[in-house]
Order: sequence, then C-alpha cells, then structure tokens
Amino acid sequence: MKNRYLFLIVCFSLIGSANESLACGSCMYIHFDRILPPILWWVILSVSWYFSLSIYAFIKKTKIWGVYGPVWGLTLFFFLFVTSFMIFGPIFLLLLILPGIVLSLKVFLLSKSIKIKEKRNLRVVSAVGISCLTFLITISANIHRERTDADFILKYENSGLGEMFCKRLADQTPVKLKDLRKIVLKGNNRQLVAIACEGIATHGDPVRDVPLLIKAYERIFGADEDEKVESALSKLTGLNLPEGSSPDIWKEQLTAESQKTNNRL
Repeated sequence: MKNRYLFLIVCFSLIGSANESLACGSCMYIHFDRILPPILWWVILSVSWYFSLSIYAFIKKTKIWGVYGPVWGLTLFFFLFVTSFMIFGPIFLLLLILPGIVLSLKVFLLSKSIKIKEKRNLRVVSAVGISCLTFLITISANIHRERTDADFILKYENSGLGEMFCKRLADQTPVKLKDLRKIVLKGNNRQLVAIACEGIATHGDPVRDVPLLIKAYERIFGADEDEKVESALSKLTGLNLPEGSSPDIWKEQLTAESQKTNNRL
C-alpha cells in the first residue's frame, strides 16, 4: 500500500514546497520547450502512457508501481495539469512517464516475479511506450540540431521570455548576425525587431544591413520602438539626422551620401 502511494506523495510534497521566486508555469513551459522540444508531445506521451497502464491495471485487477485507477489517475492528472500553469510548469506531468519506464525495465529485465501471461501483455504495452519514447527522443534531437536561436525566439516572440532571449542574443559575443537578421525580417513583435536592430548596429555590415534596417524602420515608423531602430541606423551609417526623421528622408540622405562617395571615386 505504501509503495502504491509513494509516487503520489512525492508529487504532492514537491508541489507544496513551491516559493514565490519560481517563474510562472507558462514561462516554464517555454523553458522546457528549449530543453525538450516539442514539450507538448512529451507531456502527451507521459500522460498517455500513464493512463494506458492505469486502464490496464483497472481491467486486469493488478497493481503497478506508481499507477492508480482511472478515477484517482484522472484526479492526479487534473491537479498536475492545473498546477503546471502556476509554478513548476510541466515537470510533474513529465514525471508521469516514470511508472511506464520502471515497468518496462521490470518486464524485460526483471520478469521472474511476473506471471507469463501477464508478462506478455505488459511487454506489448511497454514496447509501444518505449517505441514512442525513442521516436520522440529522435525528434527532439533533430529539433536541437536544426533549430536556430532566431527560430526559438520567433516562436515565442510575444512572450516576456522571447524578449529576454532576444536581448541575450543581441548582447552575445561573438554575435550571431544571421539570427538577428532573421528576427528583423520575420519578426512581428516591434520590440524584438528593435532589439535585433540594435544588435546589428553594433556588429553589422553597413552595405548589407542598412537596407534591412531601413525596411524595419518603415514597418514600425510611428510606433514607440522606432526610436531604437533610428538610433541603430545612425550608429551603423554614421549619419545624425533630426530625431523622428521619416524613412523617406533617411533614404534620400543615404542616396546622397552614396552619390558623394561615388563622385570621390
């Protein structure tokens, strides 16, 4: 009896130890998606595997470590699901995968104490779970290999963490100009676009990046963030136009400067 409730007690006791310094649950989901992408798939796998064992244990009237019947299991799930949006994020939902992993080790490696017929059925369930786990690990590895910093930031550009990660990217040494340029080109959040422009202004190539910053300035001209983009243009070009100059004035001035340079040559 104590072993059956150990898993539940651990989850509840850890949740009860929360403190105000921890990030909100939705932000934690974003952090976990950086580590285990796609995080929602990991949560679905953990919950699905757990409930498949819960239903099996209920039908076969058997006991599986850490697994409860459908009623208690559903209660536990809803509790962890609601809590995941408050403090810890999906960490305890992900822990629901542990009973399945422990059971798989038992039925494949330590199966002497399990009846032959029951062992066969549990091996089928465990094999499906392990296969899904292996598939998801492969997907996560591919995402880690192919996803750039810009891709991650753009995915969560309207969150506070998106802005935080963008500032880190802009201040990073050596600077990742390719990622900053992608944010300027594809970003819809004006604040993030302005931050990326500031990063480009510090380390960018005037020939390549001035047209990019001009386009960004045209897109957000009139918004509060246009001052940052205009400042970035001044820094990158070396021109000091009156504050609030329109994109057209900047284009005219840049064209005039280009003509002067060509005449000197």
